[in-house]
Amino acid sequence: MKKMVRSMVAASLAGVMAVSLAGCGGNKQTPAETTAAVTDAAKPAETTAKEMEAATAGEKVTLRFMHDWPEYETQFNQIVEDFEKSNPDIEIETTVITWDVLTKTLQTAFASGDAPDVTCCWLDRLGGFNALGAAYDLTEAMEADGAAWKNEFIPASLDLGTVGGKILGVPFRSTCTILVYNKTMLEENGWQEPKNQTELIELMDQVAAKGIIPLIAPGNPEGFQLASLTKTLAEPELYKSGKLISEEYLSGHLSDVSAEYEAAGNKVKEWIAKGYIDKNTLALTKEEAATQFYTGKGLIYFANNNELTALEENAAEAGIELGFMAFPPEEGVPTLLFNYGVDGWMVYSGTKYPEQSIRFLKYLSQLDVQQKFGQETLSVMGNKGCVYENENQNKFVEIFSNAKSYRIKFDYSQGSLITDEALAIADFIADENATGADLGKTIAELKQKCIEENAK
Repeated sequence: MKKMVRSMVAASLAGVMAVSLAGCGGNKQTPAETTAAVTDAAKPAETTAKEMEAATAGEKVTLRFMHDWPEYETQFNQIVEDFEKSNPDIEIETTVITWDVLTKTLQTAFASGDAPDVTCCWLDRLGGFNALGAAYDLTEAMEADGAAWKNEFIPASLDLGTVGGKILGVPFRSTCTILVYNKTMLEENGWQEPKNQTELIELMDQVAAKGIIPLIAPGNPEGFQLASLTKTLAEPELYKSGKLISEEYLSGHLSDVSAEYEAAGNKVKEWIAKGYIDKNTLALTKEEAATQFYTGKGLIYFANNNELTALEENAAEAGIELGFMAFPPEEGVPTLLFNYGVDGWMVYSGTKYPEQSIRFLKYLSQLDVQQKFGQETLSVMGNKGCVYENENQNKFVEIFSNAKSYRIKFDYSQGSLITDEALAIADFIADENATGADLGKTIAELKQKCIEENAK
């Protein structure tokens, strides 16, 4: 019988929260002290003779498993139950938390040296965990048997779990900021879905001329989707300059982004001035943005693909049909997914049961397991063999499979930087006198500060 552990984290972990992976926060510890503390704690725990005997003799072992989806508890309980039936030598002890405390929970668990054997994680943040020695290297297991396990996944998803040539994370489901558009409005006006940025601008001109907001991008709180839009417009510039695919950038050691963010910042302000984006967008909450979209005041809305259930329900109530697309690329630049992330799994480097942990991860990756979970939750799963009854899910698979993903390492491995960048972008948009050059300089300084603090 499996054990279920309820954990909302705050009470049980409050005493250990002083340790953090992010060097840009307001911790009292120096980054060097923090890194040393977490690295020492994350070293594999010594296996006792009794534990080793149990592991090698096939006796039942207990794996500690943590996920952050209380809304999918029924599905995970069934997965665990089915796994235990086919693996009678393993018992799963499950802890359920919520997504908003995931990163701090993992930081605390690694610092205490008492982390779950298998835990959910955002693969985008594995670079930080790798630097601290907390992530188990899965490369050998992935490459075994002709790379059979490795070949199960959407390449862009698996790439996010690969750091320094080591596979540290296993994809489970993909998330991305998607452009959702009112397909009914598009067709009624004879407009076409834009395939590139030139066509997007032409479409926005036509839409604005009719008094409709072309792009609904909420800016409240802390810049929100406006920050995502600005970064999205900077990425093609970084690609054209060669920086986006440079080792320096991918390793989180590139701060020379001023020119690219200058161009992006100027474009955002230009789009606001032309009416492509509401001039009051900084005050617009996500809820207010959704209301604008479903009441026909705007054509295109920024959303996340994991919101599909709510999107379809709201569209049905509003009597409109939805369309979905990635942000249209510039000519000569591949489609770059923005806010692209993968909910996945990692094995703690200090686990006493690596073989059993990997066996459980393989089960979570199985096509039948992922297919069933995807169908029940309308998620886009990591296994590339999944085919869905919902046509929008299949549309997302098409988008993810045909796009190129690049990790913005420091945005996602350093939690405070992503907030600082969003606030800087919001301040830039609010200040009529601020130029793109001002924004470029600010973003470069923020990145350099983060690099320096993490090098101490």
